[in-house]
Amino acid sequence: MKKILIWALCAVCSPAFALPLTAESRREARQINAFLKAVYAQRTNDNASFALLQQALKLSPDSAYIKRLLVAQALAEGKPELAQPYADFVPADSTDPEDWTVYGAYQWKLGQVEAAEKAYEKALTLAPENSQVLYQYASLLSSLGSMQAAAKLLELAEKYPALAADIYTAAGNIYGRSKQYQQALAYYDKALAVSPKDPAAMLGRAEVYEKTSQYFLMLHELEELEKIGYGSAATYSRMGSVFLLVKDLPKAETYFLKAKADDNGDIPTSYFLALIAEQKGDYARAAGYVRDAADYNENASKWVQVSFYLQRLNQPQESLKTLAQAYQKFPGNVEVAYFYGVALNDNAQYKKAARVLELVLDTNSSYTEARMQYAYALDGLKKYKGLEEQLEMLIGENPQNAAALNLYAYSLAERGVRLNEASGYAARALAISPQDASFIDTMAWIYFKQNKPEQAYDLFTSLDTETFSANAEIAYHYGAVLVALGQQTEAKKYLELARREIKAAEKLYKKIK
Repeated sequence: MKKILIWALCAVCSPAFALPLTAESRREARQINAFLKAVYAQRTNDNASFALLQQALKLSPDSAYIKRLLVAQALAEGKPELAQPYADFVPADSTDPEDWTVYGAYQWKLGQVEAAEKAYEKALTLAPENSQVLYQYASLLSSLGSMQAAAKLLELAEKYPALAADIYTAAGNIYGRSKQYQQALAYYDKALAVSPKDPAAMLGRAEVYEKTSQYFLMLHELEELEKIGYGSAATYSRMGSVFLLVKDLPKAETYFLKAKADDNGDIPTSYFLALIAEQKGDYARAAGYVRDAADYNENASKWVQVSFYLQRLNQPQESLKTLAQAYQKFPGNVEVAYFYGVALNDNAQYKKAARVLELVLDTNSSYTEARMQYAYALDGLKKYKGLEEQLEMLIGENPQNAAALNLYAYSLAERGVRLNEASGYAARALAISPQDASFIDTMAWIYFKQNKPEQAYDLFTSLDTETFSANAEIAYHYGAVLVALGQQTEAKKYLELARREIKAAEKLYKKIK
């Protein structure tokens, strides 16, 4: 009998027996369906939720509840301007705390602090035990940073003891930002008296110790945080920074590596680990740390830094490639363009270097280093008229520009023209920087071109062996001077150092062999 009754009930409810819906019923069904779709989208963080709520409102234009949802959704998406048409959702006599909470958040986003405070106070009056409302209100007061806000926070702490620790910490933050550090510590201590392992208060106290240079107290606080499981990339990185200050590199590195393990892309951590690796001469690891930083793809300077490390690793092509990529990625960045021009010069790509550096100078005509590199490029292209114009401009702006004086002297010597003028420029450069090996080489080369090998020899003997080993051009010049003096056996040693890089050295080496 039971089965028969159930079957009969199903039959009555089936569509075949359903009564036709009225127009009013169909309208209500559409309203409900539209509303449910919108709410479901909102709960699942669907990007279409705002548009679906707007559709639901069209079907129910007087619904204050849907308007409230629209305002809340606009805030959640970080687009408070979209909420403006719906901001009238809360009547002045509303007794719904959620109305006032959402309205308070909206006014806060608009920067209407007084209106936001009033809204939160109404919400708290209506729902004094609602911790979410209290937390938002406390956050608003904390963001204000005024002593009046701090006083209100302390009133809330007395009134709502369940959230006293959070409120005392918020008050401590206000005093800390106002540099009233003793008051800040007092409120952090109050927070910890209520909740002894409150991480926010402990972190606040650590920040005060850091700002007042009480680094060991700061370390103790952060170590306590680590013990209770609240270590983070931010705290480990700060601990590493303190150990750097006291020059304990092993401990600093240990904590920075902990920070990296917690957040591989943490920006301060990547910076300091790269610095430590650089000090150790581990340029490969330094480059890796810089690349791992979260802001690497947005930070042009870090691409330049990586190119520097690759250069130190004797990988000039990789260094140049990195700068070429950065030049494309950060168009208009002067720092990248300058170093790209330098790298192109070093790679003897003078035509491209000149083009890059000329663009830099078009917008930064007073960039002396870029003009100097542009002059090097023109020299490489044998565009001597343009070269001399650039050098005269540099020397006219600064008669003590030793690099420009030296390049002028060397270019004239290489061309074998106006050697007396070249000698004058070289002498001025040496007077400014008498120990510079490249300046000594220029003057010696001018003597050689003037058929004064003895005077050239005297200058070269003032240089140490490492200089010749490190610089093929200087080694070639000294070898040529020794050949001119008839010292072929000694000359071979220096030409041997230069012959793989300089064709003229190879030619001279074969000649005397």
